[in-house]
Parts: sequence; structure tokens; C-alpha cells
Amino acid sequence: MSFSGYNHDQLISYNAISTTLEKLPAEQIAGLKKRIAPYLEFRARVEEFYQHYFRNICEQSCFATHISACCGFESIIIFFADQVINCIMSNPDQLTGIVEILEKPNRSNHCVFLGKSGCIWQVRPITCAMFLCDPAKQTLFARSPEAEPVWRELQQWEKDFTWPVNPVLFDELERYFMDLGVDVPSLYFHKSPGLLRLKARAGINAHPQPGSRLHR
Repeated sequence: MSFSGYNHDQLISYNAISTTLEKLPAEQIAGLKKRIAPYLEFRARVEEFYQHYFRNICEQSCFATHISACCGFESIIIFFADQVINCIMSNPDQLTGIVEILEKPNRSNHCVFLGKSGCIWQVRPITCAMFLCDPAKQTLFARSPEAEPVWRELQQWEKDFTWPVNPVLFDELERYFMDLGVDVPSLYFHKSPGLLRLKARAGINAHPQPGSRLHR
């Protein structure tokens, strides 16, 4: 069985990020951790919401039955910034485990990152964290209507980090690593035609001069 393009691209990105992080001085690593702290606070709120409201619904209907719509595909969208944040928040053994999986052909019928106890990432990709299928939402919001406005608030909060009509963290992380010489397929905020069109309509320069806020 051959390797998928998905595995190959993710492996390239992880290796590039890991190599770059290993060369950075401690103060720059500290600066990156400080910059992603608000995002990690947001993710903690998302996880708290999921654990309180959705975990039992999702485990019973999808994970236990192996029919998960969210984890049943290999080609889940993963942004470069997702990988950067996960690298920063993982220990060497955890990153080695991810790389070893990506180095092998995927012989399963689900996401390569789905382990026996769930996702092997320390900070799951934002696409995965914010995906809740319609049946699960309908079940929950009928049972606990107070959860729906909380979910809508979290969806709006997500845009503060990922929606490229404003300068956002995911865009900044890409530029930071591009300034350090990284060039990989998953730099979607600077390579995806769709995201570039959104930035152009918002009047955001898709190729700013080196020296983003992350460098300062």
C-alpha cells in the first residue's frame, strides 16, 4: 500500500516545524508559548463544553460504534498552525509517535491520528475540536437548550484565531515560520486561493514584510 499525499504533506510539515523549534533559543520558544496562551484558553473552554455536554452523546453514537463521521476520514483539514501549537505543547515521545504514524501507510478506515483512547494529539486540530454533527447538536439542544448560545459564542471566539479577515494567530504563526525559511504545502493562509481571496477582500496584505508580532 502506498503512502497518501495527506500523510506525506503532514510529515513534511511536522519535520520542518520540529527542526525549526529545536534551533530556536529559549526566549523565542517562551514568546511563542505566550502568544498562543489565549488560544489555549479558548481550547480549554471548548474542551470543557464538550466534556460537559457532548462526550456521552458522541461516544455512544460514534466512537463506540466505529461510525464516527468526524474521525472516519483521512483527509481532515489540518492547518500549519495546528501542527505548530501541537508541537509546542507535546513532549518528544508524543511527537515521535505522530511522526512514526505518518511514516507508515494508513491501513485503517479512519483518521491516522485516532488511537485506542481517541486522538493522539495533545491539542487537537481546530477543525476536529469544533466539529459537532447535526444529529448530536439536535439531541443536545433539545435536551439542554442553554447549551446552544454557549456553542454559538465559542464559534464566534474561534474566529479570533482562525478567520483571516483580520490579523489572526493562525496567519501569524505561518508568517513566523516562513520568515525562518519554512516552506511546506500546509501553509494555507499564505497559499490557499480561497483564503487569499478572503484576505484580499478584507484589505490584508497576503505577503507582509518579515517581522511579525511574533518576532517582537
